Amino acid sequence: MSFIINTNRLIMRVEDAGIAEKALRFYIENSEYFDMYEPTRPTTFYTLEYQQAAAEYEYKDTIKGRSLRYYVYTSENPERIIGSINFYSIRPMPFSTAAIGYKFHHEVWGNGYALEGCQAAISVMFSNYNTHRIEAKVSPSNTRSIHLLERLGFTYEGLEYQSVNINGVFMDHSRYSLINSDHRA
Repeated sequence: MSFIINTNRLIMRVEDAGIAEKALRFYIENSEYFDMYEPTRPTTFYTLEYQQAAAEYEYKDTIKGRSLRYYVYTSENPERIIGSINFYSIRPMPFSTAAIGYKFHHEVWGNGYALEGCQAAISVMFSNYNTHRIEAKVSPSNTRSIHLLERLGFTYEGLEYQSVNINGVFMDHSRYSLINSDHRA
């Protein structure tokens, strides 16, 4: 399990509940960009208490091998969160699958950080977790995310009707997958 990944420009770390204040700031600064695509959140989401509890839960889930979230920083500013890449619903053999989610600060869009970070994180899932298949769901209107998935090599599989509750309405989502051709059974 890799808790820290360094790329050419990024530092990616698994964090514990100590990240809550930075995570809250990240979500608040990006709420108008994220909320149109994110599942409906509890009313307490934008509180420090919620972020502490969520980070603690995620960290424990990572230790158990059920999920994995990397907080992403630039090498120039290793204390300010610019993104998050997470894998959830990690299922061992015979399924050997995981789902991916990611979000990046709107101020860094267009710099290739999402591509660089996702490539590194996917490599960890394929090699360290021996994952065969990574799945992604994306709103058909989220063209930036679709473009990223395609650049990462994901394949469009079809439309899932009314699959994610966003702002109180179940919305259709496109389903994508990436297969690990080097998977060992």
